[in-house]
Amino acid sequence: MQPSHHRFAAACLAFLLALLAGAASAEIKPYLQSPTDTSIWISWKTATGSESKVEYGVAADRLDQSVSGGVQSLSSDYQYHGVQLQGLQADTLYYYRVKTGADVSSVYRFKTQPARGDGSGHYRILVMGDHQIRNENRYEQLVKAAKAKLENKYAEPIEEAVNLILNDGDQVDVGTLDHYANLHFAQSAAISPNVPIMTTVGNHEYYYDGDLNNYRAHFFYDGLSYQGISGAPNESYYAYQVGRLVVIHMNSMKADAVQQNWLTQVVAAADADASVDWIISIIHHPYQAEQYIGDISHPLRDAWMAILSSSQKHVLNIGGHHHLYARGQTREWPSYHMISGGTAWDQYWGQSTEKDFDDVQKTIANWAWQVIDLDLPAREMTVETYAEAHPLLYKTKGFHYNSRLIDSFHRKLDLQKPYQPSITTEVKGPVSLPFVFNSSPFSSGEPEEMNSTQFQIAADAEFSDLKIDKIRDFENIFGDTGAPEYEPVDIHAGVDILAWEIPANGLPNGDYYIRVRHRDRNILWSDWSEAKAFTVGGSTDGEPGLSVSKDKYRSGEDVVAHHQNGYGNAKDWVGVYKKGQIPGAVRATKWSYVDGPTGSLTFSSLADGEYFVGFFENDGYSEMAERAYFYIGPVAELSMADTEYDEGEVATASWSGSSGGAKDWIGVYRVGEVPGQQSSSVWKYAPETSGTVDFSGLAKGYYFAAFFINDGYTEASNRVYFSVGDRIAELSLLKTHFESGEDIVANFSGGPGVAKDYLGIFEKGAVPGQTGSELVAYLYFDGAASGSVTFTDDLPDGEYFMAMYTNDSYTEVSNRVTFSVGEAAVAGDLNGDGVADSADRDLLRSMFGKCDGDAGYQTDADYDGDGCIGRQDYRLWYAMFKSGG
Repeated sequence: MQPSHHRFAAACLAFLLALLAGAASAEIKPYLQSPTDTSIWISWKTATGSESKVEYGVAADRLDQSVSGGVQSLSSDYQYHGVQLQGLQADTLYYYRVKTGADVSSVYRFKTQPARGDGSGHYRILVMGDHQIRNENRYEQLVKAAKAKLENKYAEPIEEAVNLILNDGDQVDVGTLDHYANLHFAQSAAISPNVPIMTTVGNHEYYYDGDLNNYRAHFFYDGLSYQGISGAPNESYYAYQVGRLVVIHMNSMKADAVQQNWLTQVVAAADADASVDWIISIIHHPYQAEQYIGDISHPLRDAWMAILSSSQKHVLNIGGHHHLYARGQTREWPSYHMISGGTAWDQYWGQSTEKDFDDVQKTIANWAWQVIDLDLPAREMTVETYAEAHPLLYKTKGFHYNSRLIDSFHRKLDLQKPYQPSITTEVKGPVSLPFVFNSSPFSSGEPEEMNSTQFQIAADAEFSDLKIDKIRDFENIFGDTGAPEYEPVDIHAGVDILAWEIPANGLPNGDYYIRVRHRDRNILWSDWSEAKAFTVGGSTDGEPGLSVSKDKYRSGEDVVAHHQNGYGNAKDWVGVYKKGQIPGAVRATKWSYVDGPTGSLTFSSLADGEYFVGFFENDGYSEMAERAYFYIGPVAELSMADTEYDEGEVATASWSGSSGGAKDWIGVYRVGEVPGQQSSSVWKYAPETSGTVDFSGLAKGYYFAAFFINDGYTEASNRVYFSVGDRIAELSLLKTHFESGEDIVANFSGGPGVAKDYLGIFEKGAVPGQTGSELVAYLYFDGAASGSVTFTDDLPDGEYFMAMYTNDSYTEVSNRVTFSVGEAAVAGDLNGDGVADSADRDLLRSMFGKCDGDAGYQTDADYDGDGCIGRQDYRLWYAMFKSGG
């Protein structure tokens, strides 16, 4: 039945009558959180009083049940109350009020969550992002605007229109009691008594509260789990099921192996759970960002999204951190990612380093919110984004967009992918550039339009040596019109994404292959087209390139720049500019014409400073190659007292020969991190020309230390590598049994970052490095610190273990994961009788405490792959048993 405006009016009248009972103390604003189908937590703050009582019932004038809870005295005038209502009916409206002594709240109403696996009706989620601004009511305005729009859109009170609210982090600017009370709770008060809010840890929750003590005090997440798989002890990551949806909250500030293992277990369990159709994940630092580029979650991008997307049920990843709206699709998987940036500190175009990425479809510098609508019977998700203001126009116009719809996208399960396209351009003999290849039109058996095309050009028929790999969407919102209106701009307006033009000098002479595929607006890819071969003639002899002989020069040293495969114009040139300068807007510090397409140039007498060289075409400012950056000045000698430290041990760094700048500093980063794109693990200023600093509190991991100048990220020293702890890297598999011939996907993080690190597979009982214990299979991964690899070669049926080994050795630097290969098995069947039942349960319990190598240990009972069998394995077995395998 469609929602009724008359029913909405009647509900409002009931509320007005109910307000009489609590009008005297309406300043108490309850906050709902941690909902299930049978329970909910209600919390509130008072200045005094220890009573924590909730009166509730199914009618506003019949609050005939009461429950008492606890109070935390967080400061002398900050009493935080929490009461959990239990034994509630699923999908049911309840009325309630809260009491502390003589203080009584108004009567409010909420709705419990649908029963686990309930596939009827709609499930809706309101998504809102960063708050941060304590002394303005920006976020409060966003909350009220969203509430008004949703109540009007669905013609229902907010607690009937929406089931849940998700916040993606930075609910505070600093993690103090003052900010929790006056920012997150106060500015959420228009909606928090009616709809439960679930938060995610951001970087600002850690400021002034590094152990998250205040975060943990305010939010009751420790009782939440999915299929018995508990989250972080400090509640900074967790998962739960509501209806047919699993929601996964991750912590981008603590990207450790423990969290990755937890994530792997949750996704595997949800994928096998017949009561789950949808997985939505939420994390503070996003998957990709086109402003302040690089300020993202690299573990999410490098490893965690692959784990999430290993299940087709994962449809959306929500991020924040950037104070705007953005949305895209992963390049390979049918998973959306978006940024819901709330109303925090102003962020707009022209403010930062910006780049158009092909896995982001639109970036809009508006303050906005989203509503996710899961049509459960239709198995379709629709997401709409509504904007309320532009940060620069807000100063004079306030919230003036009036919930303007700026984006809508969907994901419908069970549809077929688009039909395979083809390259229609005929090629006869060598082609001269520029040259255009055309694709056949988009075609599908589903009522879906084209969203994207992807063209690839490679030097080999297997497309392993890619020269061009580009996704283009039918729209690409990047940048805006500027003052006075700051309207978004579609830079793909008028672009034919079914055609690919190779520009002049766009490829060197040689033989190539091209192919294309199409993606629909349900973000499903077609199969690749058949590859078409072609030859390029009359172009350059190779890809243009530019480099310097090193990136750090001592004062007075000559700088040597190497250029290659230029366009051969008589007036092609190389110029030296100071870092941050714009060629054409200022003169080059030094420059010279090149003598041919390939060669070297020497630049002398450059003052100390930071520079880059550019390779320019024909007396102009069109750059043929990537810039090469370098530094001239004192180069510090940096060293560590040791190369290996125990956990908890102080790591000591020494330096000498620096410039002695007041803002020079030493930073410690995890291997694989990029200074300036990720924050350092620890850092200290080093303002003298020489000295020693101590770093404590480093978690287990592989690190490097470097010397930086002038509060920036220019490295004025060698990097020094060291480690803390042992068996540092973390390895995980999505399951412990693979069918014969099945691909095996392994996820890893925290590696040493050595080029010849590899994942090795050995038979059970093997001793790596000893005769008779040879590698069964192995894969290098180019020295990545985190990522995933896929073993595609068929393994003989049997039992195996896998681990990470460093630098082509048998030095084991990760945990071992055990698995088996063989015929398809019934999930949970441990005794081999073809069914999973109580006999398997009892067998599993009898193995508690047994580890790999012990009598009675079974690899296929080690569900979490940690080499030992315990209660976590039982929880995973029970989840499979309850879901029917």
